[in-house]
Amino acid sequence: MVIYSNCNTMAKVKPSLIEYSGAVGREIHYTRFGRTYSRQLPAEYNDRKSEAQLRQRALFKARQATSALYGSILQRGLTKEAHENGMTEANYFSRLNKDHFVYEDGTVRINYPALLLACGPLPVVEFTSCCADGLHVNLSFRPCLDTPKARPDDVVHIYAVSPQVEICQLVASVERQTGQTTFDIPDLSEETAAPVAFYLYAIVESASTACIPTLSAAEKQSHKQHRNINRRVSISSFIGTVRI
Repeated sequence: MVIYSNCNTMAKVKPSLIEYSGAVGREIHYTRFGRTYSRQLPAEYNDRKSEAQLRQRALFKARQATSALYGSILQRGLTKEAHENGMTEANYFSRLNKDHFVYEDGTVRINYPALLLACGPLPVVEFTSCCADGLHVNLSFRPCLDTPKARPDDVVHIYAVSPQVEICQLVASVERQTGQTTFDIPDLSEETAAPVAFYLYAIVESASTACIPTLSAAEKQSHKQHRNINRRVSISSFIGTVRI
């Protein structure tokens, strides 16, 4: 039985066959150290909207939205590091990139080329050219096989990301030893007439896990046996921007 002396107090719930958890209407039930408590939501919130509050809220929302956009890359590139630090990929991404989100004149400016999307021990490749012809892109890179831990069958993943139209797509996966790849940028001609900028990023991954796809949040819900995979990857590399 729950007894409230007034609407703002918190009450203990006596043991019963009913377990309280979560919100019911304006009442919230939760358990701490074996005891269950109930309280009501406040009727009013102290929301003064100071400049510092607005700044913090805007930065928080921007980091949340960006981590959601880059989710498939972060699953591949940050899972191991995030779990070792007891964090989710999204929270670890926010910690690594907090300096690349700047609040100015009521808006947040994001330094997309500087974002760190993957972190791991494998050596990166060195990109030497990036040529775009319409939607078609040609990339060349040095495999850097003379560096420690580099293997010829490491896989180089290329992602095309456009925050403007909220697209993050894996567009190519090739072995390190090939030194080049070609791919097409997503065709958005039927969706928008405005020019669209795509940021290109690369991650090198060990061949042992590179063939295993990442799953969306919805796919994880339907695949109960799925667990995030601790992949061996390189740090992420920004290749360049393609405008179509």
